Amino acid sequence: MPNILTIQFRTNESSIAQEQRSITRELGEGVAVEFVSALDTALDWQYPEVIMEGYQGVILGGSGDLDFDGNRPADDEVRRLSLEVLGRLRPLFTYLFEHDIPTLGICYGHQILGAFAGAQVRYDETQRKIRSHEVKFLVDKNDYFLFSDLPETFQAHYGHKDVLDRIPEGAVLLMNGGEECRVSALQYKKNIYTVQFHPELRFADMVDRVKSSPGYLPDGVAVEEIFKNDPSSHKILHNFGRFVASHAEAC
Repeated sequence: MPNILTIQFRTNESSIAQEQRSITRELGEGVAVEFVSALDTALDWQYPEVIMEGYQGVILGGSGDLDFDGNRPADDEVRRLSLEVLGRLRPLFTYLFEHDIPTLGICYGHQILGAFAGAQVRYDETQRKIRSHEVKFLVDKNDYFLFSDLPETFQAHYGHKDVLDRIPEGAVLLMNGGEECRVSALQYKKNIYTVQFHPELRFADMVDRVKSSPGYLPDGVAVEEIFKNDPSSHKILHNFGRFVASHAEAC
């Protein structure tokens, strides 16, 4: 069975567990998935060929704990740690790009891969959001295996403060959400994709997250008011699992 390595960027134990459950569920039964932390310095990240041994695909997860900007002071420890993690993972990212390994970056994973590819990750008040937001395709979705069975527009779940300041050189902009989400999804090379939203999270996951995270929503706002029960984006992870499996079979 093809095996996917998921790299997590979280420190909160309940968020780590929820991300693991959600990604495993949405990938489906056709692939196996294993999880490691980008904060694990015991792993020898300088040897990506060793890290990737036995894996046919990679998922870069989200983070509620790290920011490249986040409207924090320039010398903030969280910002410093993000840059440290980017430096640690540069050899792996170089390897993924050189070999065009099937990769999916999610939210923070979208940002860190964009930073690697030359964009700046910055805080943007006009684009930050914790809610569902409509995104639309800017390309023919039928040309992309990951998206062929999605509608032209759908509601995606967001929870972010930072954004990419531009489309990295060589990347293709696949989706956006207007001025409130200018870089929703990208393709690098042929097999590397990133999305700013969370395709692993269902509406019920957002309800659970709100219940377990006091202060997650503004005072007086109910989760049903800002998150929409649109299952469309969940197909992306299922399709990614199938994509990894078919790519591994072809190789």
